[in-house]
Amino acid sequence: MSLLWRDEISIYVGPRKIALARRGRGLRPRVESATSLVVPNGQVGDIRPTLARLADVLSEPAWRDGEARVVVSDLWARYAIVPWPNSRLDDVGRLSHARYVLDDAFGDGLAEWNVTLSDPTPGRAYLACAMPGTLQAMLTDTLAPAGLTLKSLKPQLIVAFSAWRRKLPADDSWFVSMDEESLTAVRVVRGCWDRVHMARLSGDWTTELERLRTFGRLTRAAGSSGRMFIDAPTWMRAGMPIVGEDFEWLEHSTDAGEVHELALIQRAYA
Repeated sequence: MSLLWRDEISIYVGPRKIALARRGRGLRPRVESATSLVVPNGQVGDIRPTLARLADVLSEPAWRDGEARVVVSDLWARYAIVPWPNSRLDDVGRLSHARYVLDDAFGDGLAEWNVTLSDPTPGRAYLACAMPGTLQAMLTDTLAPAGLTLKSLKPQLIVAFSAWRRKLPADDSWFVSMDEESLTAVRVVRGCWDRVHMARLSGDWTTELERLRTFGRLTRAAGSSGRMFIDAPTWMRAGMPIVGEDFEWLEHSTDAGEVHELALIQRAYA
C-alpha cells in the first residue's frame, strides 16, 4: 500500500476515556470504524493506565496500519499567554521566555515537559503549550505494534478551537472547551488569544462557568459583546441552569447521543 493512501486513525486519550475513529483515504474519505471506551482505574497523574487500555484496543484488526492523529485531554496540558518581548528574540530565546512564563504560572514542575509555541503576530502575545516530556515517546511505543505512525499530537483546546474557529467572532469573546473533568477557556480579542483559563471541574461545574462569565464581564472591552461559545458534551447542556444572551452552545453533532470525545476527533479531522 502506498504511504500516500494509508488510512488515518484519530485517537483521543484522557485519564478515564479513549476514543478512536478510522477514516479511509481517497477522493471521498469516510469513517469506517469508531468506538469509545472507559479506562478502568484511570488517573490524571499517570498516563500508563490509559496507554495500556489503548494498546489493548489497538491489538484488534480494525485499528491496525495507518497514520495516527492523537488528541490529548487538557488535563495533560498546560497553557500560558506569553507577552511580546521588549527585545528581539530568536527561536531559542522565545522558548526560554515561554518556559519562564509557564514556570511563573504553574511552578517549576514543568521543567521536563515539552513546550510548543503558536506562530506569533509581531507585537502581539502568543500561546505556549506544555505537555509531559515522556508523552510522545510513550505514545509512539504504544502505536508501533499496531503498525501505526504518530502523525500529529495536539491538546484538546487547540483541536476544538481549530474545528470551530470559522464560526467564532474575531472581536472580544470566549471559547470554552469542556468535558466532565476539565474546563479550558481562551479569550479572543481582535482575532488573537489574549487570556487563557484552566480549571478542574467538580460535581458543581456550573459554578466554574459562572465564575468565568463574571470575569469576562469585568474584562471585556467597551462596546464588545463578550459572548461565550461553549463546546461541551450534550448532557452538560441539560444540566445547565445558567441562561442568557452571552452564552452560546456549539452544536457538535446531529446525534445528541454521540460521545463528545468521539465527535471531537471526527469533526476535527474530517
